[in-house]
Amino acid sequence: MRPSMKVAIIVLLIGVLPIALTAQNHVNYDNLDHYIEKAVKDFDLTGLTISIVKDGSVTFRKAYGLKDASKNEPMTVRSLFNIASCTKAFTAACLGMLVEEGKIAWQDKVIDYIPEFRLSEPYVTKELNMIDILSHRSGLATFDGDLLWYETDYSNEEIIRRMRHLPLRRDFRSQFGYQNNMFLIAGEIVHEVSDTTWSDFVYERIFNPLDMTDSRTCSEHLTEDQDIAYPHLDGKVRELYIEDPGPAGSIYSNAEEMSRWITMLLNGGTYQGQRLLNEDTVEQLFAPQTLLNLSSFMKDTGSHFYAYGLGWFLFDYSGRKVAEHGGGMPGYISKVTLVPEENLGFVILTNDMNRLPNALRYKILDTFLNEGDKDWAQYYLELKNRREQGEQKRMAERKAKRAKNTQPSLDLSQYTGTYNDQMYGDATVELKDGQLWLTLVPTKDIFVSAMQHWHYDTFRIKFRDEFLPEGFVTFRFDSNGEVTGLKIDLPNPDFHFNNLDFKKVERQ
Repeated sequence: MRPSMKVAIIVLLIGVLPIALTAQNHVNYDNLDHYIEKAVKDFDLTGLTISIVKDGSVTFRKAYGLKDASKNEPMTVRSLFNIASCTKAFTAACLGMLVEEGKIAWQDKVIDYIPEFRLSEPYVTKELNMIDILSHRSGLATFDGDLLWYETDYSNEEIIRRMRHLPLRRDFRSQFGYQNNMFLIAGEIVHEVSDTTWSDFVYERIFNPLDMTDSRTCSEHLTEDQDIAYPHLDGKVRELYIEDPGPAGSIYSNAEEMSRWITMLLNGGTYQGQRLLNEDTVEQLFAPQTLLNLSSFMKDTGSHFYAYGLGWFLFDYSGRKVAEHGGGMPGYISKVTLVPEENLGFVILTNDMNRLPNALRYKILDTFLNEGDKDWAQYYLELKNRREQGEQKRMAERKAKRAKNTQPSLDLSQYTGTYNDQMYGDATVELKDGQLWLTLVPTKDIFVSAMQHWHYDTFRIKFRDEFLPEGFVTFRFDSNGEVTGLKIDLPNPDFHFNNLDFKKVERQ
């Protein structure tokens, strides 16, 4: 090589190298750290952990706050959280592995593997396939049927049997309806074709290859010596949820080990030279299947599409495709976000009920994609305050509408008995020491409450589950003035008690 050429190449490299280094190091992680620390305080959050993966490496990982406020124990990056619905991506990956092995096909019908499965419409029962159940296009509305699995004593088989009583409120394959029970079915299919449980399949095929040694498929598998971030509601420590393995939301993991899951997906299904998924399978998981309507908020942030793939929400932000899923259980909020084109991914885990993960998601995306300076934490904090004020106003308005000086139509003993909802099961109303008590039998440990007279034939209740607000029970009568049923009015975003229709039954 001529000396002049060597000099030219050196000059070229000197000119390019600073640009490359600037592109890789433009993120000021100290500023990001200070921003998160302040936001955790502003939101009065118990604890949070975060891990960012960029170009195959963990570039930022930190824990904030406490894992157990009652003991003042600090959070660590190995503290385990229930990641809730972020579990769904693991279940979709399990089915993807079975497709690669030729044990199932994406277009296979559910009834070919679970013959007893039924929905309320025979055509949908016959046609429902693997993609349908993983992309929330079954025809069931969002969260319909969730009361079947939440803290009930029903087996998976019983939950599936009772699903036939759920009305289809959405158009099959054309409308989105978020369905935890469909992922329960996906887990049952994993069990049917792999000769092992969904839980064991996750341990063997995902946790072990990714060295996720602390992660567990449910709280029942946690041990006392593990580093656990306990859930908190209103600043108080609560018991762990999801005792049994559940393919829709039972996994416990931490920021450190979730970063390996993220790295594998960003690397086309490979982790440290070991292939867990084929590249085309990963692409299939991130391919839009069910379209969702763009909210005005998403339009304002510049998004042009919103969809659901297989275990992932999909949208565009700052000119890049984003694959994401959030999760929420009482006392836990989680979020996993991937930007494959930028080889960027991050996980945010909290042990409190809050909107900060949404704010940090946009803050991190802006930091890497467009260097925007919007204060997302402040935006979501103001949104939180407005919603809390709105809820207080709603409660005050309800109290103002209470009819004073009214009495129940009947003697309290005449309200007692067994009531049945065909889908959910039994509820009992009992008279104890002069006061009525309501118990939902499948969930008798937490869905039980004294009934305080509100007005007319409506009674106020407050279930033992601290996650739920107060509600109201109103009795129905026939033309003879006899009680025929009851309805529960308990507004909350997750569990639709208003869909239950309890009819009084006579039993010997």
